[in-house]
Amino acid sequence: MECRLQYADTWSCKIFLRFHVDATGTPLPHMREIPFGPTLFNTEDVERMLRRAQRAILRPDLDPSSFLDDSDLHVFGIPLTFSGNCVCVRVEGPNVPDLYFYDLPGIIANVGDGGNEADIRLVEELAKSYITKPNCIVLLVISCETDFENQGAGRLVLKDPALRQRTVGVLTKVDRIEFGASSKWVRILRGEENPLLHGWYCVKQPDLVQMQEGVSWEEARAAEAEFFTTVSPWADLERSHRARIGSGKLADRLGVILSDLVSEELPGIRKTVSTELNEISTKLRSMVPPKFNDPRKVVITLLRDFNKTLSKHIEGLPPSVSPKDPTDTTLTGLIHSLNQAFERFREKVHETAPQFRPWSSAQTVEQTLEKEMLDSAKQDDDAVGLGNTNNLHVDQVMDLAKRSRTRELPGNYPFSVKENLIVESVRQWGALAMECFEEVQEIVSRHVDRLIEDHFRKFAPGGLKEEVRAITQQQIRECAAATMEKIEGLCRSEHCPYTQNEHYFFAYRSKMLQRYKLIHQQSLSKSHLVTAMRAHNPSESRGMDENQWNYLNQAITALQNFGVSGVKAEDFAKLLPEDDLSPALEIMAEVRAYFQVAYKRFGDNVPKQVDADFVRGIDTGLDVALMTMDLSRDKCLEYLQEPLAIITERRELSGKKERLEAAQQKLSRFYDEQGL
Repeated sequence: MECRLQYADTWSCKIFLRFHVDATGTPLPHMREIPFGPTLFNTEDVERMLRRAQRAILRPDLDPSSFLDDSDLHVFGIPLTFSGNCVCVRVEGPNVPDLYFYDLPGIIANVGDGGNEADIRLVEELAKSYITKPNCIVLLVISCETDFENQGAGRLVLKDPALRQRTVGVLTKVDRIEFGASSKWVRILRGEENPLLHGWYCVKQPDLVQMQEGVSWEEARAAEAEFFTTVSPWADLERSHRARIGSGKLADRLGVILSDLVSEELPGIRKTVSTELNEISTKLRSMVPPKFNDPRKVVITLLRDFNKTLSKHIEGLPPSVSPKDPTDTTLTGLIHSLNQAFERFREKVHETAPQFRPWSSAQTVEQTLEKEMLDSAKQDDDAVGLGNTNNLHVDQVMDLAKRSRTRELPGNYPFSVKENLIVESVRQWGALAMECFEEVQEIVSRHVDRLIEDHFRKFAPGGLKEEVRAITQQQIRECAAATMEKIEGLCRSEHCPYTQNEHYFFAYRSKMLQRYKLIHQQSLSKSHLVTAMRAHNPSESRGMDENQWNYLNQAITALQNFGVSGVKAEDFAKLLPEDDLSPALEIMAEVRAYFQVAYKRFGDNVPKQVDADFVRGIDTGLDVALMTMDLSRDKCLEYLQEPLAIITERRELSGKKERLEAAQQKLSRFYDEQGL
């Protein structure tokens, strides 16, 4: 139990319940202190209300108000035996000294049948948490009706030299000492056993019967004095030891000890009060309530500043050198994050490239040769081996072409063969484009939310932050819907193969056809010319026979002698013999060439469309949308109201400042009166 006594003109008592742990002893996130009952003005009501408060502390599962009328006694349940929570009593009155103390439960060494052994440690730890505070005085109360050695409080204090220095020992219930056993208690009183710096005192309090009969304070003190002057061995003590007998002597000594402690602590207290007062005054000056002569102008300026900041971020700002949060795009750069998303999109589109293999699926190809042919294909096709597109061998493409023929002339194959192979890849692009756009929306929305939070955090209580967020999110949704339609249009257009980029298409088709023919001939072991051409290309030469290179050079020289100039080694691929699969190689080369044109176009057009219609679109017209808010004077004043937390903190700091100023004045008067 916590007791706070304070001088006042009239007597009153307030009781509170302080909860800082739950029923299991686990600390609560926040300490709760709630009033228990009304303010009491009659001393006779205190004991009954305290008993109810103690029951409430031991039944944290019940509403504390149920204890005020004893209705808790009719609720089934087992109360706790001890609790780390606290009953707080605050007493004010004309004869009440300024004092602050705790009444702790006695240390227990064992529990009864069915008891909780954890209570032993709980009570001891609870006592330690209070008595180990360096500026507190410990009043060690020892009952004389029980052996000293069996009382845990004595052991707890006496084994700690530091506690001995600030403990006052009190022997009580001296009228219940067994016959012939008083000598050991007298030795303790004299300091011959278990000595303490402040010594031991002896008191006698009214018993239960006397308390029930309503014995007064004066009657109790008179009975105590009569007992110590008439009952041996207390009446026979030496004069020096009789100064330690009686509640009055104990109170006088405690007053001296407290006075000495205050004198020692006073300079530090005065310094602490001054330091805290300065800190609070400084903080209050920084929390002066803002005054707005023109609230409309303030709100409009805030909105315009936000819009300008957003425009700068959309246009592109340099990132922080060392961002603390790598996920915060306001630090890492919005455009950088978007470019990363677009790059991932392009890579995924690239992975949908047709996976053509210019050798027959029926061939048994050694693993080494297959790897060599794949490596060769990668020289011109960097998509080889990427993605999940099924591999198509040259004989499978030829079979598809033959099965697709209708009324074409011999040697001709319908365009639908190439179209189907192209669409096989292109039809995956729609989902990839939407996936990319969703990622961009998430990045931009999160970025805008952070900017709104930075600009309007302290105006959240008035609703300004939420109003701006609602308008901005509506702008984002409208831009997203318009952009979605554009992306869907781009995806639909790619389902019909078309290009005017003839130069790139023909160049890539020629390069791929040559590559496919070389690999196809290599797979058929017709590799003399292939070997010569690879030997002629230093980037592909793998220790080939130099004769092959010489033969090829001689052929090029001979053609030049005939007036055929500009012939390159790769041109000799056109001399490779045709076979039944040549049409399939041409189909493969044309499809792969078109994919290269279309993938680069689509991989560029989608990010461009998203950037133009969505990212930049958000900034277009947002300033006008923000001005549609209610910007009347009264509404702007409401927008600009302070957060409740700041108002509460300022009120609490102001109250604390008043208390510290009052304490400072009292300390100054005390120093003046003492001539210090």
